[in-house]
Amino acid sequence: MPRTSAYRDSVNIAAVERALKVMEVICYEEREMGVNEIASKMGDYPSTIYRVIATLVAHGYLYQNPESNKYGLNYKVVMLGKNVEENSTLIRISKPYADALAAEFKENVNVGIREEEEYWANTIYQAKGGKRTLSVSESVGQAYRCYYSSIGKALLAFSEDLDYSLLRTERIEQYTPNTITDPEKMIEELETIRKQGYAIDNEEQELGLYCIGCPVLDHKGHAVLALSISGYERNIKAHGVERIISSLKAACEEMSRFFQ
Repeated sequence: MPRTSAYRDSVNIAAVERALKVMEVICYEEREMGVNEIASKMGDYPSTIYRVIATLVAHGYLYQNPESNKYGLNYKVVMLGKNVEENSTLIRISKPYADALAAEFKENVNVGIREEEEYWANTIYQAKGGKRTLSVSESVGQAYRCYYSSIGKALLAFSEDLDYSLLRTERIEQYTPNTITDPEKMIEELETIRKQGYAIDNEEQELGLYCIGCPVLDHKGHAVLALSISGYERNIKAHGVERIISSLKAACEEMSRFFQ
């Protein structure tokens, strides 16, 4: 007998419920747990729970401790919680400034934050001022490495936990001929950003895309978030790079007052 859509939906809903329950069990226990232990608390078969856990690990919601083989909540869960707790406030603060910059330059303005996991960033808001379709790295909610965008580099340069010894071990993928893949050159780039107070993505992830980003700093001089203006290189340069930098810096300095 063919399986109906209602049957498939019930199976899918059950799988979702199990996945949520697995994360809830680990969260409430506040410790790493093994498959059998989780299955016991859920009243389910270990083989069934193992498949759910494997899927959650594959998507970054759980990690497996290689020494104990037990599982814990991974950075994706932290990211979701952080988005709920913090991003609504950050968006409320940054939206008027991002919208004003988008209206001034008729280009897209992005608001991004650092993620907890290594050197990743995430775009939390976009003000659409231009017609250009943005690159994958600038999709709202999509985490990306900091090395390839002006927002990411601005956030990284002013990070509290920036560790050059760790950065020297990084393998930076090359997207375009302009991508900075040498860790030593990336360190030089970050030092330059710290001195000048802004970062530039000169077609480093996507040919034709030019971005200028500035950090919003707290009272310790660490980046809370960053704003960038992005568009076709010829359009950005037609506006005047120095003019954009000036407007971005002024907006970010005003926003910094909220974090003093």
